[in-house]
Amino acid sequence: MGVSEKQNLTEIGIMRNQSIVTKITASVCGIVSVLLIIGGSVLLKFEINLVKTFMNEHLEKINQTIDDREKEELSSLRQNVRFNTEILCKTGAIYLLNWDTEHLKNSLLRPYMNYAEILAIKVSDGAGEPFAAAWKTVAEVIVADAFPDTLSLNKNLSFQLDSIYDGEKVGSFQVFYSNTMLTKKIEKVKNDALWESETFHKDSRVRLNRAILTQIIGILIILLVMIICLIIFLRVLVLRPLDMVSAIALRLADFDLTVTTDTERKDEIGMLLSAINKMILEFRKIISEVKTDGKRLADASAQMTENISIVASASEEISVNAHSVSETAAHLSQNINIVAVAIEEMSGSVNTVGNIAEGGSNIAQNAVVMAGKAEKTMTSLGEAAIRISEVTEMIRQIAERTTLLALNADIEAASAGNAGRGFAVVANEIREFARQSTRAAEDIAGRISLMQENSAQAVAVIGDVSGIISNMNSSSEQISFALEKQMKTVDDIASNVLEADTRANGIAASVAQLAQGANEVSMNVGMAARGKESEERDGDASIRYMDSSAAEVARLAGELLELVEKFKVDV
Repeated sequence: MGVSEKQNLTEIGIMRNQSIVTKITASVCGIVSVLLIIGGSVLLKFEINLVKTFMNEHLEKINQTIDDREKEELSSLRQNVRFNTEILCKTGAIYLLNWDTEHLKNSLLRPYMNYAEILAIKVSDGAGEPFAAAWKTVAEVIVADAFPDTLSLNKNLSFQLDSIYDGEKVGSFQVFYSNTMLTKKIEKVKNDALWESETFHKDSRVRLNRAILTQIIGILIILLVMIICLIIFLRVLVLRPLDMVSAIALRLADFDLTVTTDTERKDEIGMLLSAINKMILEFRKIISEVKTDGKRLADASAQMTENISIVASASEEISVNAHSVSETAAHLSQNINIVAVAIEEMSGSVNTVGNIAEGGSNIAQNAVVMAGKAEKTMTSLGEAAIRISEVTEMIRQIAERTTLLALNADIEAASAGNAGRGFAVVANEIREFARQSTRAAEDIAGRISLMQENSAQAVAVIGDVSGIISNMNSSSEQISFALEKQMKTVDDIASNVLEADTRANGIAASVAQLAQGANEVSMNVGMAARGKESEERDGDASIRYMDSSAAEVARLAGELLELVEKFKVDV
């Protein structure tokens, strides 16, 4: 086994010996520390990269700004030189026109050479030949008719414009300029910006380091506060209930079942304490019952020997009573045979009555069917009478309309005079026929109404008869059902009587065997009551086994009482 493995085992053993609060606190702090270290490392790397990115972007923006400014300065320089060249062209045109070289050199070219950006000025006449020139050296400004051959100038840094007078070209001016000062100025600006950027970068790193240190201190403070709060909460929420459970367990280990665990907690600790309380109550109940039963067993084992003599005398009485019971059982068997014969006769009579009741039930069912048919017939008759009443009503309405028609005919005949007499006779005949039809319809309606009343009464009577027959049929069915049930009961009684007869005979035989066994028990019990001397003389194995069993039971009862007395169950 290596050194690292031994160290791991030692650390595990140390952790096992610590409290639960220490284990939980150490585990949580370890996990939180690892998470904080990982998170802090990631955050630190992110912040450093963020600062670097910000610095690079800031430096790029500064360089871009400087480059833009350089371009603007160069453009401004070129515009300024071009503007001065245009002024020279306009101002020097008169000198070129008059060929006044000296005034051009001293009055115009020399003052312009005072500009720091201008290096040299070349003046040509209308034919392009040198007319005048001016340039700078390290010590002074020189003016002449043309540039010397040793003078080196950059044509890319120059502007050449024609001098125009009254629309004619009289010459040209070429101004050479330098951007060295501008480049130095831009370089100085870049150096200053770089220095400021480096200073800002250093300040940012210092601030970042301070922020990181502040974060580390804050994390350590939070971790410390969390550890303290965790220890306090664990002691209050876990350690105290566990101490209570531990104290209860120690009292239970000392066989103390009087401890109680009343708690109002609803969490896992509360459930554990409730379960322990329930277990204690059950153990207390079991131990109390075992203690009570042990005492009863000890008392019973102590009285076993005394009860043997009582059993002996009781066995003799059993033997005497067994003979009496045997004679009574034989007499009972004879009486049962007589009852069986009487029950068979009653069963035959009940079967006859059942057949008669079944015939009456069939007749009642047929009567119910016939009454139902009669009721349907009377109902159909009533419906036909209703239809006839409807036809009679229609005839009466036709007669009324015919009467109105005859009345109209009389009115028309009266208005027609002699020509309408024949029509009046016909109208009278029609009116008379309408009256006869009305009387006939009313007579038929009266007869139909009487027939409907009679039909309704007949239907009611048939319904009553059908109800009576239904009740008779129901009574017949109940009688038939009761007789069937009675027949079944009689059959059950007959079978039970036969079985009772068989068992009575068996009882008689068993009682005889019981009498013989009681005699044997009486003899063995008597031998046990006479003590060990009788055992040694007779050498009966069963008596010796009974005596040794009684002694063993007494010993076990004493050990059981001694064991349960260790438990405290009285609160």
